Amino acid sequence: MQAARGAFAPANRQAELLSRLSERIGGNAILAGDDVGDGYRGDATDERGERPAIVFRPSTTAEVAAILEECNRLGQPVVVQGGRTGLAGGARPGAGEVSLSLERMVSLSVVDEDAATVIAEAGVTLHAVQQAAADCGLFFGVDIGARGTSTIGGNVATNAGGIRVLRYGMYRSQILGLEVVLADGTVLTSLKGLPKDNSGFDLNQLFVGSEGVLGVVTRACLRLHPEPRSQANAFAGCRP
Repeated sequence: MQAARGAFAPANRQAELLSRLSERIGGNAILAGDDVGDGYRGDATDERGERPAIVFRPSTTAEVAAILEECNRLGQPVVVQGGRTGLAGGARPGAGEVSLSLERMVSLSVVDEDAATVIAEAGVTLHAVQQAAADCGLFFGVDIGARGTSTIGGNVATNAGGIRVLRYGMYRSQILGLEVVLADGTVLTSLKGLPKDNSGFDLNQLFVGSEGVLGVVTRACLRLHPEPRSQANAFAGCRP
């Protein structure tokens, strides 16, 4: 996510950013300098990006909004990070970027068994959603190998598919509502969870697969399914 260009030199801009945000978000939400671990440089590949000078770790949507508002105001480029399980480089910081890590946003609502929905914050793992559904006799339609570490925000942002895609569709098909923060800190919320909603443009779908370019997903209302009565595996071998 690229904010508007500001008048500060990079070092001065980041110092000003820390000064402004230290008054708006909790101290646990900021890592800077030597406190930034090597893991924030990369993803699931062996390639590494730049070490971000600052890592913001918000725990609420309001904190995400404050961070993006100030970054936008100062022209500070931002890279958004979730579980950092991707292979395409989207979570690798570039020169001069600060990291917005959603790893502390791990709230998961009680499953609404009547509506077959659950609301997950961006840092909740895919496995946690699967387990919550299974505990209620329900089923989540997406599964990928990185289920234990990949997070809902990243899944939405990349429109994850996985091994059940032919039966249940891409991640896009699992979304009933999103909460998103735009680059200027504006919060858009549509977590009604209604399959039938003709109240206007479906803005939710604009953000699915957008890789954080249009906004940062902070919460998602997810569709659950009846648990399959049986499952079977098959192996198909092909001659070279």
